Amino acid sequence: ARAQSFHAPAGLPESLLGALDARLASAAGLAELAYLVGVTYEGGAKGHMLGIVDAVPGAEGALARAVADVLSFSGLEAAALDVAFFRGSDPVAARLARVGLRFDLPRAAQPPGASPGMDPDRPPRLK
Repeated sequence: ARAQSFHAPAGLPESLLGALDARLASAAGLAELAYLVGVTYEGGAKGHMLGIVDAVPGAEGALARAVADVLSFSGLEAAALDVAFFRGSDPVAARLARVGLRFDLPRAAQPPGASPGMDPDRPPRLK
């Protein structure tokens, strides 16, 4: 079913929101941000959706599993929250931003595999 309209999320337990925030914070570098919205689908079904914006290619599966884990630990069924992925340039992302609860994912601290002091052009300074 396709989403017909988005609205502010309502009725989700505070514990779920806190757990979702913590789990998304631990997914540093996998996406830019996410919006939690209420959604009404064609046909009238209502639910909630987490729209993840600008996920790193290939990270979608890990992000979807992370959200599913939060739901199971919160005692909610996976069906209680749909997960969808959007590019920041997608008009849907702007619609999510207007009504959604925003979660900012931290940027990766350093490129994977890089260690401090390992750049030959910038050796560590010893005092």
